[in-house]
Amino acid sequence: MKKSGFTLVEIAVVTMIIGLLATLGALAIMKSVRNSRIKQAQIELEMISTTVLQLAWDTGKWPNGTPRTAGGSTEIWDISLPSCGLLDTDGNYSDWKGPYYEGEVEDPWGNSYFFDPDYRIGGVNHVVVGSFGPNRRGRNLYDSDDIYILLDD
Repeated sequence: MKKSGFTLVEIAVVTMIIGLLATLGALAIMKSVRNSRIKQAQIELEMISTTVLQLAWDTGKWPNGTPRTAGGSTEIWDISLPSCGLLDTDGNYSDWKGPYYEGEVEDPWGNSYFFDPDYRIGGVNHVVVGSFGPNRRGRNLYDSDDIYILLDD
């Protein structure tokens, strides 16, 4: 009489294959989520950069209150502040026609978007709006995962 069924080895092999496929699927999903967050930040920064330029054209000042012809060195780490002039004004922007921006003020990783008039790229200072990116490290810690839009090109 012949017995039918699976051996313990066969069950273990099938279980390992299913586990491997599940791991590969989870890694693909995590990569897609990471890429979609980066894309979301890029899109939001495009909108913010447009509003920063509109503020500069209307008032002659960057969000840090310095003339747009000079970047200055004062960073704005939270673009929602009235002193920034994008959502509200503290009264220091003549010809203010805002609010200029009504979108997200935090990036997909929970940090505030920033304005940096002396952001170092390749040893050269640039005026940028940006996000600290997935690793959330910032405030003059320029690293490769920062996401930014140049405003001075």
